[in-house]
Amino acid sequence: MNYRELKRFCDEKIKSYPELQKRYKKEIIVAKRFYDNDRNLYEEFIEKKEKIDKRYIIPFLLGLTEEVIDKNPEYIQVKPGASGGIDIDSDFAPQAKEKVTEYLKNKFGEDRVVSVGTYSRMGISSAAKDLLRIYKVDFKESNAFTSSLDSNASWEDNISKIKGENPQLYSFYLKHQKILDIVPKLINKVRQTGKHAGGVVVLDQPVYELIPIERVTDVLVSAFPESAQHQVLDELGVIKFDLLGISILDVVSNAVDSIDEKIYLIEDDDGIIKVVDESYINKEIEKL
Repeated sequence: MNYRELKRFCDEKIKSYPELQKRYKKEIIVAKRFYDNDRNLYEEFIEKKEKIDKRYIIPFLLGLTEEVIDKNPEYIQVKPGASGGIDIDSDFAPQAKEKVTEYLKNKFGEDRVVSVGTYSRMGISSAAKDLLRIYKVDFKESNAFTSSLDSNASWEDNISKIKGENPQLYSFYLKHQKILDIVPKLINKVRQTGKHAGGVVVLDQPVYELIPIERVTDVLVSAFPESAQHQVLDELGVIKFDLLGISILDVVSNAVDSIDEKIYLIEDDDGIIKVVDESYINKEIEKL
């Protein structure tokens, strides 16, 4: 069973266990790292099924354990190998970030440098809230109802709980049942497309020949799902640059510019290069 087959199987099974969703999402990400390093996690589970700890979700979904105990999992830190996607992370001052992006476009061509697209998906509350707003249901009443929904429980369990604990909200549900019963069909559907804060895809061919694109506020972005749970660009082997604009770097730069002395770069005993002023150097000399 390869990673896609494992994920497809487990994604379907986990729907029956909404209370385990949060832990499962972390586990499936760790599972991908094994496959990225040419380790077939499914085969390893089969070989060691008698020794599998019951704290893990994926073996349970595969039918290799009978239950999941409430105990914190311990994950092996497996770094992505060469078979996975490539990410190059760099931090810049906000103004420098824009200059680096322009540099990449000038060097490789504007049709080969595209921002990474992001996608938000509907949960129970957001799906219900959007539907009620579209059908112009009173905001105050709608907000009271959607605020009571538990995102970790199924729609049926939410309604059952409301019915038993809050007659007023259940009356609201019955009044708008025709609208609200659409909610389960919208859960986990893409709600909107956005632009990643710093993610940029750099290609060796025009983007139109390799990956689909979307337009977000007049900016082209990759149209594949890209999130903690979905890394399609990684699977394609596409190079991604994460160009982050860090405002604190402006603060550091301004602080250095404010020093009314000569400044020097020195290397300390740990091999760390740091910026110091002339007063610091003079004090160190006095200690000799």
